[in-house]
Amino acid sequence: MKKLLLLLLFVPLIGFSQGKLSGAKENLSSNSSSSSSSSSSSSSSSDDDDDFVGGLFAEIFLDLFLFIGYEGLFGSLEERHFSPYPYYYDNVNGEYDFGALKGDKRSLVKVNANYFAANSIRGFETTINYRFIPILGLGVSHTSLFEDNLSGNTDHFNMSSLMLNYYRIRERSVTGYWGIGATYVGDDVNTTGFSYQVGLEVYAFRPISLHGSYQQSFINDSSIDQLQLQVKYHRKKMAYFAGYHDYSLGGVSVNGFVLGAEIRF
Repeated sequence: MKKLLLLLLFVPLIGFSQGKLSGAKENLSSNSSSSSSSSSSSSSSSDDDDDFVGGLFAEIFLDLFLFIGYEGLFGSLEERHFSPYPYYYDNVNGEYDFGALKGDKRSLVKVNANYFAANSIRGFETTINYRFIPILGLGVSHTSLFEDNLSGNTDHFNMSSLMLNYYRIRERSVTGYWGIGATYVGDDVNTTGFSYQVGLEVYAFRPISLHGSYQQSFINDSSIDQLQLQVKYHRKKMAYFAGYHDYSLGGVSVNGFVLGAEIRF
């Protein structure tokens, strides 16, 4: 009877000895397909579902490009400038203005950083966004996640993205964009894959804005999906935000809350 009780206590430890980040790296690594042949039928079924979802998103994105066409994707390229910062003018809530006011400028740099916290995972995320002209910009981001495992060690998960973003919506209260680029996953994965993203920021009322974005990166036979939802409080060139970030790292779900700050130049 004692042996049976010890076995029942020990089996769950075996099942959960592998942390989320370790499982995510295994799913995203180049040898995940070969290792899956020796795994259980349930895990291989899960991998097939992840591949199907990733392929479905890619197909939807391509079909969207073909359906919307040039005009829908790029617009009519109306003349725009940047306001000094959101809510600087009484009649301009957001980032963009028509260039008629004295403080308007032609380029914008935004830097933000946040702390991420989930149940057993914590991390830091940083982003640099440089719009060299009002319609076009580069975005560089880096995410570092950490998880303490049962063996007393710490698992790390690091990824970096470089995106070229086109700002399709450039209105006084709304900024909307889409972009393409690449994402590199380090540690035990060491792979670069194609990425795309879409985002929207609504400057609803002084001094609040709402931000939402989605990015998908194709790594080996799997994908990384990132959803970000944030509420920002603007104070001159600074903004402070809280929100919810949801990651699917090779089919492994990691979601939690963030606190961060942003500055613009």
